[in-house]
Amino acid sequence: MRNVRRPSVGITPCAVIWAAVLAVGVVGCKANQGRQAAGDEAIAKVLPSTVEQAEALAEDVQSDLDRNAYSAAEAKLRELRGLGETFASVGVAMDKRSAYGVALDSLGAAITRRSQANALTAGNRVSRVVTGIMADFPTRVPMEVAYMDVAGRDVLYAARQGRWRDAANPVGELERSYSAVQTHVKARNPALDQRVTSEVAQLGRAVVSREGDRATSLAQALLDDVDRIEQTF
Repeated sequence: MRNVRRPSVGITPCAVIWAAVLAVGVVGCKANQGRQAAGDEAIAKVLPSTVEQAEALAEDVQSDLDRNAYSAAEAKLRELRGLGETFASVGVAMDKRSAYGVALDSLGAAITRRSQANALTAGNRVSRVVTGIMADFPTRVPMEVAYMDVAGRDVLYAARQGRWRDAANPVGELERSYSAVQTHVKARNPALDQRVTSEVAQLGRAVVSREGDRATSLAQALLDDVDRIEQTF
């Protein structure tokens, strides 16, 4: 069978122009969609103000409990519950919202019993849960610094109460968390780095030897220096 040349379809200049216009439009549309998606993601990843407020209140509750100001602590607990009701709308995961509620219930029960030791521990548990929530969002200060703050209070409360087994794990957490930010701190404030390194090491030895007063004073000094670490970022 012979090859038969099929007639070619003519393409006019107008068709070429319209095709180019359509292609540019599609590309532009996709680019706009990409920019919008990136913008939406950036908005979604902003640390919610209600979570920041919960972090501050969880620390304030512990300050109230430390001076037996139970009425003030109860008021802040109510505020913490109210903030928790907003967490679903700002993207906090369900499991973390549940953990937050459980921690608040434990805190509330300890406050009702006027058990300072248990209430302080429960209050710091709220701080730990909120820190875990914050870890899902971008923050100016690395989360290791926040975990140092929580771990330092865990050691402080355990040392005050003679709960030495409970003090050992957060000492290890302090070491690991500080190692993650030490290079930065050393570059910004070498004296602070030397002091924190020494405090963590001495605190570990004081916990092992069960020196209550020394462990307590070292934990408090370290917490003060954690605030200074935060200021380097």
